[in-house]
Amino acid sequence: MIANFFKKTKPIHAIFIGALFLVYYLMAVLGYKNLNFSFLEVFVQLGILLLFVVIFFLIRFINRKNFLSGLNSYVLLLFAVLFGIFPKTLELQNIFIAHFFLLLFFRRVYSIRTNKNIKQKLFDSGFWIAVASIFYIWCMLFLILVYIAILVNDKKQTRHLIIPLVGFATPYFILLTYYIFTDNFDVFLDYLVFKYSLDFGGYLQLNVLFPAIFLLIISVWGILKVSTNIFSLTNDLKPSWLLIITHFIIALYIAIFAVEKNGSSFIFTFFPIAIIIANYLQILELKISKEIVIYSLLILSISIYFL
Repeated sequence: MIANFFKKTKPIHAIFIGALFLVYYLMAVLGYKNLNFSFLEVFVQLGILLLFVVIFFLIRFINRKNFLSGLNSYVLLLFAVLFGIFPKTLELQNIFIAHFFLLLFFRRVYSIRTNKNIKQKLFDSGFWIAVASIFYIWCMLFLILVYIAILVNDKKQTRHLIIPLVGFATPYFILLTYYIFTDNFDVFLDYLVFKYSLDFGGYLQLNVLFPAIFLLIISVWGILKVSTNIFSLTNDLKPSWLLIITHFIIALYIAIFAVEKNGSSFIFTFFPIAIIIANYLQILELKISKEIVIYSLLILSISIYFL
């Protein structure tokens, strides 16, 4: 069965996940875009697909390097399925670019648990958050995650509290300098405006509402079940798990206040949700329970086109 198939990591898993993602991508492209299939358009789409390959490599690296889940392929599978469930996240727009830079931030912040190059990791964390926030201002909220990482990993030194802010200020200082020299200071100020919307009409569309509720329920349930296991033991997983939970909450907050409530902002929840559900699958004793979870998500990724 499919849960048993992905409980380990083999090259064939990457092929299967890649093929599944390609199906999702083609469905999204054909369903939401009016393409003229010119040479330029095909070239652009191939470039975007190459970018997704980099994204999946980053996800795999972050997960494996920081032991966020077991040695299986659940995280990559879930990430691919989440893109399928919310096809708007496959569009190359500012929110997508911001998420890409956040992945570079996740790579650094989750590795703060080690004692190697702490200062560089803290600077890089602040730097990549700033770059991401230039494309999507709400990414600034992920600065909270940096300080939670400092707290739970017991790195509470004064210089460690300041370094992320220095890293964060660097891209904005460069941007400010550019706009001052080009006499466009007002444009710079526009980057600092937190635009938000409390009109939830977009989220009430069935193809967004139903999967959002389903994923929220399974994620919260997964957090409760996995937390019971992790916090009952004395191990090194607690700091990383607390980071995942905080990450999930921040991502939900961003999705709530997003201006465009079409599902695209849920891309920020993908990483924590994939890690949470992957860990939940690992502790499920009944194989049939694992199958139900995975097949439910796969069915959901197809059914959204009919809702």
